Parts: sequence; structure tokens; C-alpha cells
Amino acid sequence: MLRMMTLAALAACWLAAPARAQVTGDPVTVDGGMISGAWRADAAVREWLGVPFAAPPVGALRWQPPQPVPAWSGVRPATAFAAQCMQKGRSHKSVYYEYAGTQPTSEDCLYLNVWSPAPERAHDLPVMVWIYGGGFQQGSAANPVFDGTELARRGVVVVTVNYRLGIFGFFAHPDLTAESPQHAAGNYGLLDQVAALRWVRRNIGAFGGNPDNVTIFGQSAGGASVDLLMGSPLARGLFQHAIAESYGLDRTMRSRAEAEADGARFAAGLSANGIGALRDLPAERLLDANRQWWWPIVDGWFLTEDIYSVFRQGHEAPVPLLTGWNANEGATFPHATSHDAYLADLRRRFGAAADKLLAIYPAADDTTTAQASERLFGDMNLAWGSWASARLHAKNGYPAFVYFFDHPQPLFPGQAFDENPDGAPLGTFHSSEYPYLFGTLAPLTRAWTGTDRALARELRGYWVGFAAAGNPNGAGLPYWPEFNGSDERIMRLGDHTGPGPALGIGRLHALDALGPPRAAN
Repeated sequence: MLRMMTLAALAACWLAAPARAQVTGDPVTVDGGMISGAWRADAAVREWLGVPFAAPPVGALRWQPPQPVPAWSGVRPATAFAAQCMQKGRSHKSVYYEYAGTQPTSEDCLYLNVWSPAPERAHDLPVMVWIYGGGFQQGSAANPVFDGTELARRGVVVVTVNYRLGIFGFFAHPDLTAESPQHAAGNYGLLDQVAALRWVRRNIGAFGGNPDNVTIFGQSAGGASVDLLMGSPLARGLFQHAIAESYGLDRTMRSRAEAEADGARFAAGLSANGIGALRDLPAERLLDANRQWWWPIVDGWFLTEDIYSVFRQGHEAPVPLLTGWNANEGATFPHATSHDAYLADLRRRFGAAADKLLAIYPAADDTTTAQASERLFGDMNLAWGSWASARLHAKNGYPAFVYFFDHPQPLFPGQAFDENPDGAPLGTFHSSEYPYLFGTLAPLTRAWTGTDRALARELRGYWVGFAAAGNPNGAGLPYWPEFNGSDERIMRLGDHTGPGPALGIGRLHALDALGPPRAAN
């Protein structure tokens, strides 16, 4: 249970989420058969929840590319969320737990959700496909803050997608490469995203969406996914606009051979003789035994070169890109609190580049170490990638729009999470923008004000405008200039609305000048 929060308060928080309607709508035909959804309470938006877009990836289909949906007979109810993909749970005292709550978990998880305006408005509408974050280890399309109702009210069709995570989504092994017709392994979670986009292309017209006007948008690992989809030949033509929030280019990516070696070591640790033995193990056993992060790799099929090289060479999808980051990206992540530990960690990870990083992120004592460590993590892992991808995309001649979000969520006095155990401010932390973009302020226990609600309307206006036309500008919104590499053309959103340099932008310039640093062996 969240610190400083009673059971009654948590219950009220969940009850404040938009209520599910009980009246089913007309059946819709999709891959596999017919489904029936539901009206929301005011009959302005329809929803279809837990719609399968691929076969369950279980048994022999574990660590296989997603396969076609098995057909069913009759009308399948699509009125309840499916289970989230296999993952370890979060601390109940985390600010991110409040975003997600407790959800059922299953290896059978390749389902999506759709929200669409009422039929009289639903015709050739822009489509927005959401890809959740969570470090490719956690996440769910069913989080209350990802409810698509309020975006759909603005005249778009919203789709949220589950994809495989961690060891189930990104595991590589020599046997997997050998059995693959493409001689590829890993990246199954990204292949799930491609399968979902192909499902959207084939089926979204039945929900009032235009398959030729699709925007992919995601945050953190979802933002990384957006850039990776822009770089993948398998996703080319499946979307027309891209939004990557608080993530972008990885400076370095592992090769398939490196990931295969890790996979072989993992199998040996379980005394599993080959991939067949690993597939026979219960999913929970694999999850419990895993001690490392499995991450997207250059597999030779989904991705033929690292994503940084893709953008540097101008090989990414030539679509409008909207990207940006938050003011306090590193606030909710572990960081050094000891000056000596900070120095030792920098030298261990970055070798000769450590002294240059210390010049950018100086720390004189234990008191200043936490701030320096937090900024370094946020800049290097989250902010730099967004900024760099936009600069390269614009340099390559494609439209780019960049934002800097600096409005803190208004926590109640003393409201404490693991990330701020003393109730200290978290600032505009990583993922702060979720409830504003989706219009889902109600599910969270915050001291929301009229300013927050107005900001939520403004951000939805920009995002929906971009989804409709590849440009965020629209009636009644402050002008957002196209990014051309100039710091003066970054759009500041939140407490300061209008173009101008982002806070801390000088650090990103200095970080960029170092080139892509590689951790020391």
C-alpha cells in the first residue's frame, strides 16, 4: 500500500476511473471472427477490450514470432482487459505502482484495446497506437492512466497494445537463431508491435479509423520502440507519424551474438539442454530465475544495424516525428548518494570518459552527489536520445517537433512513495505526462487544480493535432515551431508554454560532444 495513503483513499482513486459501460455494442468483424464491445456511460465513445491480435505465444510458440489469431465461432465479448504479459511486480509503494495497480499476469497476453467515437463521428479518423514503457521488462496496455476515452472524444481512434517483455520478449539463444528462417533471435516483443500494427492496418476501418493515417506513440521503452520501429524495414509503411516521449536513440546496441552468449549462459544455469528444455519450463520458473535485463538487439531481421547508425545515415522512416523529455527524468531512478561511490561507478562504467563526465556533472561531496547522479542518469538515458533523434531527423530533411515538459504533478502534502520516502518533491519525473495526455487525472490521488485540467486539454490538443496532420499546431493553441536543430525552437510545455531553450540543454550539448560512450570492461 502506498505510504501516507489509506485503503479507503486507494479505493477512491480506482473508483474515480471512468466507469465501464455494461451495454454491448454492435458486433465488429476482425481477424479471427466477430467481437462485441461496450458503450461508455455517456454513449460518446465505444470500447473493445482484450482483442487478440496474435496466437497465444505459449508452448512451442514461446520465443517465436507472433502467429495468426486462431478463429473462433459466434460473437466474442471484448469487454474486459486481458492479462498483462509476464513480468515481475513493482513495489506497492512506488509511484509507478499507482499508475498500474495489481493486474493478472500471463504468458498468453497478445491482446489490444480500442476506443472509438460514436458511430456518427467514426469515419476515416486518425488512429493513435500506444506503446507502453517499463524498460522492456514491465508494462501493460490496461493501466488506468492509458484509458483512451478522452483522446477518442477528440476525434481519434485509440489502440493500446500488449507486447512480450523481458526474458519472454527479448531472449536470444543459438538454437533460436538456428531454427529461424531469417536466422534471427530476440526482439520478439518488437515483432509483437509490428504484428499489432499489421492488425491495425487490416482491421481498424471497422472501428472508424483510417489505416493510412496511423500515429505510433510511446514513452520510455515505448518511446525507444517508436524509434526502433522507425528504423525497422518490417514496420515501413505501417504508420505515418511518430511520437517518442522520454526516450529515443540508444547510443550502443548489443549484437545478436552477444545476446546469444547470454542466453546460452542462462540456459546452462538452469541445466536446460537446448531451447526445447527451456520451452518446457513453466513461465514462472523462467521469470524467477532471470537476473538480467533482456533488451532489443541488432538481430539482423527486425533491425539490421544499430538505431543510432540508422538515424545518422538517414535510413529511418521519413515520417513527422514529435519527441521530447521531462524536466526531472532521473528523479525516480536509483542514484548514488556517496561521493566516493559516484566516482568509482563513473570510472568503472566509462573508463577514460569519466573525467569528462565529471566536468559536466560535478559533485564535490555527498550532498551534491545525489543531484549530479540523478541528472546524469536522466540526461544520458532519457533526454539525450529524444534530443539527438530529433536533430538527426531534422538534419535528414524530415519534420520534427521537440518539447520540454516542466509541470510537476501536484502531490498532496506529505504524500510519499518509494521514490520520495520523505514526501520530498519528485518534480516533473519520468512519465509525469501520462495522465495529462490521456486525460486520466482522476485515477491518481493528486491535488489536481484547474491549471492541471487546462494543461491536460492543451497537451491532448497538440498530440491529437499531430496525429491528424503530422503537425501539432491547431486553433486555440500557442504556436509550436518545427525543430531545425536550434534550441530556440524547442517547445516548452507546462509551467512555461512557448518556444525556447530547455532547462539543462547545455548538458546535452556537452554530452553529445563526447560521442556515444561505451562502458568500460
